[in-house]
Amino acid sequence: MGIVCGHVLRSTWPPTCSEESLEELATRAGQPGVAGAVGAEVRRIQRARLALHRCARLCSLHFGPALLLAVLGDFVVMTCCAYWLVCVTTEAHYQLANKSALVLVNAFSLSNALCRQLAVCWACSSAAERADRTRLLLSRLEPLLRSGPAADVLRLPVDRLCVSAMGFYNIDLQIFVTTVSAAVAYLVILIQIPT
Repeated sequence: MGIVCGHVLRSTWPPTCSEESLEELATRAGQPGVAGAVGAEVRRIQRARLALHRCARLCSLHFGPALLLAVLGDFVVMTCCAYWLVCVTTEAHYQLANKSALVLVNAFSLSNALCRQLAVCWACSSAAERADRTRLLLSRLEPLLRSGPAADVLRLPVDRLCVSAMGFYNIDLQIFVTTVSAAVAYLVILIQIPT
């Protein structure tokens, strides 16, 4: 999507160098001497944008079960590893060498689950934000186009880009925060249960 945004900026003649200059062109559209958008380039950019949306939809369809299981699995790993960390550090009957090894293994597993889920959620969230930015840039291009197929292609309704886990939830940074919060809540409940 970042590449598509760059192409949007270069689709005017002469090419614009920033979003601010594109916005300035859009506000002066129709005045004499104002640059216009190249219709063929805009159609090509819109096709690329629609292809990326289709790719995200296909990823949700084909990898949705894997994403669902990955988030649930990471939740279980986070809860269990954090609980074992608490248990190992508070129990006195472990030998020091065994205690250090158990703490190290559980800390590594916990950080691995957190980093893995954060990377996936950040990538999906970043793609959605860039898609929104592309939509905004393309809407600014619309006044610079003459009436015709290029202007019509920008009016095609496009849903917001998102990667979904089988429709249960969208994979974004919000699901990462929710999963970590739920793991902490379950950890507190497990610690409060008397053994």
